[in-house]
Amino acid sequence: MKTKLIVSALFISALTPTFTHAFGNSHTWTSNKTQGVTEFVILGQGQSQLYLSCDDKGDKPIRIIFTDINGHQISMDSGQFLEMKFDGKELSQISESASRAGSSHLASAWYNLRTAKQVTVSSDEGKPTTFTLNGAASILPEFGDDGCFAEFFL
Repeated sequence: MKTKLIVSALFISALTPTFTHAFGNSHTWTSNKTQGVTEFVILGQGQSQLYLSCDDKGDKPIRIIFTDINGHQISMDSGQFLEMKFDGKELSQISESASRAGSSHLASAWYNLRTAKQVTVSSDEGKPTTFTLNGAASILPEFGDDGCFAEFFL
């Protein structure tokens, strides 16, 4: 009996991180505050997701992770190509935020995340995915507020 209880407890504890990070929906942006980080997320088709986070103290740069429809993840500031296209027009290359140009591109993208209607995110390895920006303006702080900084400024 104790063995079953221990095995069950280990199984549940192994799944806990999966459950705590699985939030969001595909109709509107949602946010979550946990352990000094504010997270923002929108889900798309299949396994696609656009995840952004800001360190509440402002000690760490904005984090952006794009997951394509097949579950392939690309992160900003990881040496991988990542870009956003807003409402089919405005294009922001957001692969890195450590340079002056990269931080400028990120600031432009962040502004568009708050003002555009949709964003198509693409990378060199994943499939482009379009996400709604419904509700983003109400939960995303302005760039430079609430710990939302580019790496260049830290």
